[in-house]
Amino acid sequence: MSAEEQPLSDWARKRAAGKARRAKLIERREDYFDLLMSGYSVQQIAKAMNMSRFAVRRAIDQALAERRLDGQDDFARLQVARLNKALLCADRSLEVGDMKAIPHFLKVVAELDRYHGLVRPAPRAEPARRAETPRIAAPPLKLTHTAATLALEQAATAEMCAKEDVSS
Repeated sequence: MSAEEQPLSDWARKRAAGKARRAKLIERREDYFDLLMSGYSVQQIAKAMNMSRFAVRRAIDQALAERRLDGQDDFARLQVARLNKALLCADRSLEVGDMKAIPHFLKVVAELDRYHGLVRPAPRAEPARRAETPRIAAPPLKLTHTAATLALEQAATAEMCAKEDVSS
């Protein structure tokens, strides 16, 4: 008998099942990550996969943790590819006469210019500091019962108690 024809031991079957389960889990994580990168929200992915959004978020976080960190150049290339795709979509919308696409088109072009180094970011100005204004104490709370009203209520209560004692 060859090695392929020999029955697997119980331990070997369990090990193979565990490997298959892990491979399926990794594939599912990558699918969630790919859907997220395609523009779907975690909520949409969870609804489509019939899972909780927390489970999907956890799987995406695990997929991210397992990935190697891309260099700055790789990230820039990825972003430029995404922006080119967005530019094509905005361009198609403009070609059919959708004027609402103009701001999106301009924003994508500006971002592409930034990634290609054509525009230098404007230096950030120091945030304006607010002048210290002295805190004014809050006005005192308005009293809902005056001393005269309180005395009348106490007298009425005492009178009612006296009537109950007499009637009992």
